[in-house]
Amino acid sequence: MAGNRRKRKNIVRFHRGLQLNIGVIVFLFIAFYLVYNVYSYMTAVHIRRYEVEQGTIEVNTSYTGLILRKETIVNASQSGYLNYYLKDNTKAANGTLVCTVDENGNISERLNEAMSTNAVLTKENLGDIQSSIRDYAKGYQDNAYYTTYNFKSDLSGKLMEAINLGALNTISNYTEYARDNRTFHLYRADQPGIVAYYTDGLENVTSESFTEEMFNQASYKKNNMQTSGSVESGQPVYKLITDEDWQIIVPIDAVMKQTLQDGEVVQIRFKEDRKTAWADYIVQKRNGQDYLILSLHSSMIRYAYERYIDINIMLEQQTGLKIPNSSITTKIFELIPDEYFTKGSGTSNQNGLLVEHKQEDGTYTDAEFIPVTVYYKNEDEGVSYISHEEIRRGDLIVMTGTTERYEVSDTAKLRGVYNINKGYAVFKQIDELFSNSSYTIVRAGTEYGIMLYDHIALDGDAVVEEQMITSR
Repeated sequence: MAGNRRKRKNIVRFHRGLQLNIGVIVFLFIAFYLVYNVYSYMTAVHIRRYEVEQGTIEVNTSYTGLILRKETIVNASQSGYLNYYLKDNTKAANGTLVCTVDENGNISERLNEAMSTNAVLTKENLGDIQSSIRDYAKGYQDNAYYTTYNFKSDLSGKLMEAINLGALNTISNYTEYARDNRTFHLYRADQPGIVAYYTDGLENVTSESFTEEMFNQASYKKNNMQTSGSVESGQPVYKLITDEDWQIIVPIDAVMKQTLQDGEVVQIRFKEDRKTAWADYIVQKRNGQDYLILSLHSSMIRYAYERYIDINIMLEQQTGLKIPNSSITTKIFELIPDEYFTKGSGTSNQNGLLVEHKQEDGTYTDAEFIPVTVYYKNEDEGVSYISHEEIRRGDLIVMTGTTERYEVSDTAKLRGVYNINKGYAVFKQIDELFSNSSYTIVRAGTEYGIMLYDHIALDGDAVVEEQMITSR
């Protein structure tokens, strides 16, 4: 027993070292990772992103122009009841019956009787009238209510024309008798042209005689001859447009005049039906106002009933990288001559500058190599745009291997966007080609710019350089 007690007293206990459980390690790592990400998310700025895409913006400008044509008014030789038999804005060959004047009203009575018993509109007539109503309703604007009266007059004329065409065939025998008695007079086109049934007092205006007042549509009045029902001798019964050549006169500003000064032909688009046409043009100055005079040689019949026409002047199409205007911002940069840039020592081979910092007492520190990023290089002036928090105005930049010094002083602004591909903001300069109210087209493939599918901050003014970004 005593021997056993002595043996137990000789036993030495060894303390085990700290044993780490792999599960605890993994748990701590995950916990740290989650805390870090939550912290990063809570402290990072949340910015909406935009993915750069290829796009095109059509460069055009909207104008309202005054239409001028070669128009001949045909007046009545007799007084009487007036009836039309050719559709408005229709091509008429030489000798085509356009309208009639009935002196004693007998034919007009027969026409009214025929219309009251056979006043049925064809599908073509109905379609034409419905189309006119749709077009008016689609283009109606409260600030142009005066056009309602012209529309009412035009629609009444179309109805009378459609009904008269059918009624004339019903009483054809009676009209021959009236003609023999010289009380029924036929008016036929004396030359080929387009028939129109309105006057507005601007038929004889030319590109040499138009005035500024003619562009005031609020004072414009159109007289529809189809709705009168009768005519006095010497009054207009129709007019004939005898030439396919026509003109559109457009008041323009100095910017558009400058844009068009070196050309002779321009493409335009008519807003009414989105048809396009090429027009010769000249610019004239009249009483201090510049006017663009567009000359066209076809398609006049489509707009024969219009005196004013809304057009787009299509200058060109710009294609490139399309970005929202809200993403564009400006940033101030220091300008450094290119010959002062050098490479870092060792294997880094970083592009940078040897900088002597100016201290508060006016002395300078020893030269220090600072890596810098070039945001833009102006090849013509031989300077590069940099932005670095350690380089300020008054610092001296040393030219390697010489005693030359350059004092940082000149600055300039660049327009650009913030690239957020890597989770922090990096300013990228842009070369703007064209912009409208919402988007800008910038040149693709620039050395210091953005690329297709880059993610940029949608609100450029809400971001600063190297700011951590959480995009959405």
